[in-house]
Amino acid sequence: MMVNDLGKILTALISVLFGLFALFVFVPDVGLVIGFISLTFGILAIIWTLRAKYSLSPGTSLRDYTNYFLFSLIFVLLFSVWDTLIMLFRWDGYFVYPKYILLIIAYLIFVFASYKILYLGKQFGFKTQVKKMNFSNEKKKKR
Repeated sequence: MMVNDLGKILTALISVLFGLFALFVFVPDVGLVIGFISLTFGILAIIWTLRAKYSLSPGTSLRDYTNYFLFSLIFVLLFSVWDTLIMLFRWDGYFVYPKYILLIIAYLIFVFASYKILYLGKQFGFKTQVKKMNFSNEKKKKR
């Protein structure tokens, strides 16, 4: 089984290297290559986040936080799409502003999600539990 996994990893690595090579050969602008690579990773992150979301129980806090993360990823991806389009078509002027708006929205969602996580931590008192766990670990070390 381990050899099978190694083969899959090696095949994936070779595929990625050939894909990167093809991008650099066929797309002369390095900025566009980086844009396309960013889009690829963004789409992959969204796919994995969706898979993670649907593997979690409905109605749980973790699934809700996964939604916030997913929305943030979507806006970061939209930012990358817009930025790549700007480079591809050499847009300037007012076409530049929407990418900043998309990035601001992504950060606002991250801020909201961070606040919700902070509130959850205070609500369930994880800090005191961690202190108790560290205290008991120190007792064990002294014995």
